Order: sequence, then C-alpha cells, then structure tokens
Amino acid sequence: MRRLSLAIIAFFSLCGAAVAAQAAVPTAPAPRTMSVAAGQATTLPLGGSAREIVVGDPQIADVSVVNDRTLVILGKRVGVTTVFAFDAQGRPLAGGQVLVTDVAADTVTVQRGASASAYACDGRCTALTPVEPASNQPSVAGQP
Repeated sequence: MRRLSLAIIAFFSLCGAAVAAQAAVPTAPAPRTMSVAAGQATTLPLGGSAREIVVGDPQIADVSVVNDRTLVILGKRVGVTTVFAFDAQGRPLAGGQVLVTDVAADTVTVQRGASASAYACDGRCTALTPVEPASNQPSVAGQP
C-alpha cells in the first residue's frame, strides 16, 4: 500500500512538473494579416528583441528595422507575402501574412459611367489622379 501511495505521489509530481515546464515556455504570437497599400508603409511592433527578419517575397514587400523591437513594412507591389521576426533563440516574435493592395484604406473610388476618379479622404476628400478604365480589347500596334 505504501508503494502504491509513493507511486501515485511520484506520478502527480511529474505531471505537475511537466505542466509547469510547458507554462514556462513562451508561446509564439498568433500569425496575423497586415494590409498596406503599394508605396505606403506600416509599423509592426515586436514582443521582444529581433535578431532575424524573413520576408517571403521581397518584390512584394520590404522591411526596414527601426530598432530591435519595431519594424516598418513597405508595400512595393500588389500581392501577398509573409514577414516573420525571430529572437536570438529562434523563437517567433511576430509575423504573418502581408497583403499589399493597390489602394490605401482611406481612398475612395467614384465610378461615373466608364470613368472613375480616386479620392484620398481624411475628414475632407482630395482628388487623386483619375483611374483609367480597363480596356477589354487588345491594343494593336500604332493604335491606342
């Protein structure tokens, strides 16, 4: 009976130690989706000191390091890529999918028949360059 009691105590002690060890290991942050317009930038705060930065497709987005805890993500061309930051032990600090769009979040496009105009709005709207309608016909050499 005494051996059984000792075995049970040892079992629960080991289980408790395993649970405590798992709680002590930091978990990776959940990947997130970041959106940025082409030609624009956004910041990505990190949960620790970054040692390594990985960009899936550097033709879509680029990363600049402001300091060891802040990154700036620059949208280069429309598309989707990923960005991850790792600490000195190789643990992920932040990262996820980067969606680079052709229009900023505070831009409005107004369609009038076949023509469209883009406006940047922040309390007041300012007209941007007119949006060219997409042509469904192939261009022929010498003709517009």
